Amino acid sequence: MDIAAMSMEMSSVRLQQSVGMSVIKKAMNSEEAEAAGLLEMADTALPQQQVPSDGVGQIMDARA
Repeated sequence: MDIAAMSMEMSSVRLQQSVGMSVIKKAMNSEEAEAAGLLEMADTALPQQQVPSDGVGQIMDARA
């Protein structure tokens, strides 16, 4: 393999890595925004004054 071909191959690999990282960052930002929205929605759906101080009978963890 000559130097020019190797240089082009290395450049192509760098570009692929850069594009891959950009896609991952966009996906992470999107997931972060969605999680923040879900947390905000949960806060408005169940205001703190509705939950009794001991919390008995209000929250159930279930596994199937």
